[in-house]
Order: sequence, then structure tokens, then C-alpha cells
Amino acid sequence: MHIFREFILPLGCSLVAFSLLFLLNDVFDDVSDFSGKGVPGKVIFFYFLCKLPLNLVHVIPISVLLATSFMTIMLGKNNELYAMRSAGLSLAVCALPVWLTAFLCSLVIWGISEKAGPFCQQAVSEIQQQWLETRSDKQAAPMVFQYPAEGRSWFFSSFSPEGKSQGVVVRQSNPDGGTAWVLSCRQAEFLKDRWLFQQGEIYHFKLDADQKPQRGLPEKFLRREEFFVESPAQIHEQSKPLENLNIRDIRVILRSGLLNSIRSENRLWAMFWHRLTFPLASLVGAMLGFSLSLGNGRSGYMKGFATAIGLLVLFFILGQFFLVLGKNGWVPPFVAGAFLPLAFFFAGTILVYQRQ
Repeated sequence: MHIFREFILPLGCSLVAFSLLFLLNDVFDDVSDFSGKGVPGKVIFFYFLCKLPLNLVHVIPISVLLATSFMTIMLGKNNELYAMRSAGLSLAVCALPVWLTAFLCSLVIWGISEKAGPFCQQAVSEIQQQWLETRSDKQAAPMVFQYPAEGRSWFFSSFSPEGKSQGVVVRQSNPDGGTAWVLSCRQAEFLKDRWLFQQGEIYHFKLDADQKPQRGLPEKFLRREEFFVESPAQIHEQSKPLENLNIRDIRVILRSGLLNSIRSENRLWAMFWHRLTFPLASLVGAMLGFSLSLGNGRSGYMKGFATAIGLLVLFFILGQFFLVLGKNGWVPPFVAGAFLPLAFFFAGTILVYQRQ
């Protein structure tokens, strides 16, 4: 309990201080964008409120490291670490409250990444699109979706995941890659297990004597039903930015079979492993702060503390660097997303064992 008290107070202070610093940085960066736009005060408040969980993902590991280093340095200055060692106690075992708290912080980071993070990121993007972009930017952008398993390509001039989409074009390919038919309609919607196309026409293509595709006469229709396996929900999930996807969304997309390339699949796997292992940053921060702050004298404490800070910053930088490599297909997805957090975690474990 004594060690827990020595740790939890600086942790709380660090969380509050760094959260306010990150929030002030966001305010100074973004508040000028809202000036002169007539944005309601509650919208601005909600915008910066949504920024807080996104910042906590990086604030929590830094705060854990600082709190652990401060606790270790204070215990060393008061000769309490020597007393523990003289009593035959393991310092790593005595620091069990620190490891449990860091583990809980890792769960908090995972919860933010899975629940609050995607919601807040989506809310921030929607506010930016609604209030900070010009009218021409606000117009719905056309969207293209491909389903290679059955050779279909979709084009939406205005896509709606739950209602009626406007300006829909569907192209069906032959096994050899040629066009079998093209359907275009004014609007389309998905009803349970089928697509309902309204006010459109369909062109069938046939090969002529020279084996060149020739378009037949259009078949006009007011209503036409087609049983296509791809649903608006699946199309919408694949159209989301990677930053707005959680582990569940990624698994649904990977299992759907709707990915159009190996590169897209590798990008999702890299993000999957990153989402799964990045929360270990809190435990890594606690291990680095504890083991490297076990020095002798003021110079030893400060040197270890600076080294711990530098290694955690390196962890963040290399993590993003490896993730970019994985998204571009230059390294395997597991290496891009999980190798670095696991390597730092095991290195921190070994370092604690050696320095205790």
C-alpha cells in the first residue's frame, strides 16, 4: 500500500497535467479555424471534448513512466529500496501494485481504441466537414467499390449505408475480365437479402465475329431486384478510414471476402496487430521507468530517467514507422503491427529482472 500511494499520486497529477497540455495545444491549433464560421459554442465544446480520448492514448503511457520513475527515485533517496533489498525482498515483486495499475491502464487504452476512439474520430471528422470545409467540399464525393470474388464493380454518386443511394452503376465482369453487363439507375436500396434498383436501364455485352464486345440495346426498367451478397453495411465498413476501424470492424471486413487486393488485406492485418498490441505501451513505460531509475546518486537517477523517456519516445516513433511500412506492404503485417510492442515488452521484462 505504501508503494501504491507513492505511485498513484504522481500518476494522477501527470494524467491531469498532460491531458490539459494536450488540450491546450489542440485549442491553440484549432480554435482559429472556428472563428468567423458561426459555429455554435456547444459544437466547439463537443469538438474539443472528443479530442480528449484521442490524446489519452499517448498521455497514459507517458504518465505511467513519469509516475514510476518519480516513485522509484523517491524510494531510492529515502533509502527504502536498500531496506527492501536488505530484507531479502524482490523489488520487482514489491512493485506489484505498479504492474497491476499499468495493466489496468493498458486495458483503458484498449477500451479507448475500441470504443471511444473511433466514435470520437468520426465525430471530429464530421464537425470538420460540416463547419470547417467549403460548400464544394461538403458535397458527397462519388464512391467506388469492388467485389472481386464475383467480378462486380459499384459506383455511387451519393452513397447511403442505411437509406437510398443515388446514381448507382453496377458492372458485372466475365471470368475472362470482359464486361458481361452494366446496370445504371437513379437510386437503389438494400432490402433484407436483395438490392432494389429503381428507374434505370441495363446493357448486355456480346462478342462479335472479331471477338470484340458489343453493347446491346438497353433494357429499361422501373423496378428491378438482384440478389447480390454485398450489402451497404459491408460497403460502408470498407469505405471507412483505417483510423476509424476497431478490431471488431477489421475482423468483419477480413472475414467478408470483399477485399479487392492482397495489399488491402495486409493493411488491415497490420492495423489489427497494431490495435491489439499497442496498449502494452503502459506496461512498457512502467518497466522502463522502474528499471532505469534504479541508479546511484542524483546523476544516476537523472541519466536513467532521461534514458527511459528517450526509449518511450523511440517506441512511439518506431511504432508509427513500422505501421507505415506495413500499410505500404514493405514488411509483413505482424512485424508492422506487433513486433515492436512485443519486443519492447520482453526487453522491459528482462531489464526489470536484471536491475531488481
